[in-house]
Amino acid sequence: MLIDDDSQEAVGARLKEVRKIIGLSKRDFAEKSDISEQVYGPFENGKRPLTLSAAKRLRKTYGLPLEFLY
Repeated sequence: MLIDDDSQEAVGARLKEVRKIIGLSKRDFAEKSDISEQVYGPFENGKRPLTLSAAKRLRKTYGLPLEFLY
C-alpha cells in the first residue's frame, strides 16, 4: 500500500499517540509486536510508510484496526 508523505506523517502521529496512551517507550512498543526499534522508529516519525506486515503485527498485539493505521 503506497501512501503520500502527509499520510505517512498522520500514521506516525497516530502510532505515537497510541504508544503514549499505553505508556510504552518506542522500543517496548515495537518489540512487543516483534518489530525492531530500528524498523519501527521511521514509521512513527513519518519517514517510512508503515508496511502491511508491521501493521498486522500491531493489530495483533494492540488490537489496532488496519483502517486506523492507514
